[in-house]
Amino acid sequence: MTKKSIKSVVTIGMFLCTLILVQTAEAQLNLPRISPAASVTHTIGLTKVTIDYSSPAVKGREVWGKLVPYGLTTFAFGPGNPAPWRAGANENTVITFTHDVKIEGKDLAAGSYGLFMIPSETEWVIIFSKNHTSWGSFFYDEKEDVLRVKVTPVKAEFNEWLAYGFDNNTANSADAFLHWEKLKIKFKIEVDTEKIVFESISNQLKSTAGFTWLGWMQAATYCLGTNQNLDMGLKWINQSVAMDGNATNRNILGYILMAQKKTDEALNVFKENIKKYPDNWNAFDSLGENLAKAGKTEEAVKYYKLAHKKAPAQQKKRIEGILEKLQGK
Repeated sequence: MTKKSIKSVVTIGMFLCTLILVQTAEAQLNLPRISPAASVTHTIGLTKVTIDYSSPAVKGREVWGKLVPYGLTTFAFGPGNPAPWRAGANENTVITFTHDVKIEGKDLAAGSYGLFMIPSETEWVIIFSKNHTSWGSFFYDEKEDVLRVKVTPVKAEFNEWLAYGFDNNTANSADAFLHWEKLKIKFKIEVDTEKIVFESISNQLKSTAGFTWLGWMQAATYCLGTNQNLDMGLKWINQSVAMDGNATNRNILGYILMAQKKTDEALNVFKENIKKYPDNWNAFDSLGENLAKAGKTEEAVKYYKLAHKKAPAQQKKRIEGILEKLQGK
C-alpha cells in the first residue's frame, strides 16, 4: 500500500470515528430522570449553603437497611473499596459553603464537598469529601475525606421523595437535614456571621461604597442595629459626617454614642442637630427619645411636642402615644 493510500485510510477512519461520536451524542435524548435533580440553598448571615442532589422515591420499597444498606458497601464497579451511601441518587450529592463553617462543632473550610453518609440503626456518619465530581460513591476513597461527624437519626413523618432542607435557623446557624421515608438526619452548621459581615463591610468600603457618606453610614447603622463593634461603628459614622454631615448621619452618630453610654455627648449631638436642621422633624423626635432614655422627661416632652408639630401625618399618632405615656395620661 502506498503512503497516499495509507493516508486516505487513516483519514477515512478518523472521519468514521467522528461520525460515530456525533451520532452517539445526538442519540442522547433529554428525558426525565427516575430520580430528578434538585437543589436547595439557605443563607446564614452572608454565608450561602447549597446542596445539589438527586431525589429518589420510596415506591413502596423498604429503604433503611435494604435499599440503602447499613454500613459500607463494596461495588462490583470501580476500584472495589468499601463505600458509603451517596446520600441521594445519580451523581455525588454536593454541598457548597461560601465561607468557612463549623459542622457539629468541627471546622470545615469554604468550598464544595461530596456529601456521603454511613447509615446504621442508631448512629450515622456524615462525610465531607474533597471529591465532589464523581458519579455516586463507586470511586469513593477514604483518603479524600476532609471531615467526618456522627449524628443520631430522628423519626419523622413519611416523605416519599428524598429531600434536603434547613431548620432551626438563627443568625449564626442552621440545621441541614436529609428527610426520606420516616427518617430525618440532621447536622448543625455554624457560621461566624459577625466576623464575615465585618470583613465584607471593610472590603466594600474599599470600593465604590467608600466614596460616599451613605456607604459609611450604612456600615455604622449595621453596627448600631446589631449592637456589635460599636467602636468601629463610631469611626465609620464620623467618616460619614466628615464627608457630608447631614441630619441623617448625625442622628446615627447620636444613637451610637447613646449605645456606648456616652449620654452627654449624644445629647449634645442631637441638640446640635435641631439647631442645624430646624425643619427636620426626625431630629426633634430623636432628641426627645434620647432625653426620655436619659430620664429627662420634661425636656423630652418639650421636644416631642415640637416633633409632633413638624411630623408628617403618618407619624403624629405614634408621637401622641409617646407623649401620653411620658405625661402619665
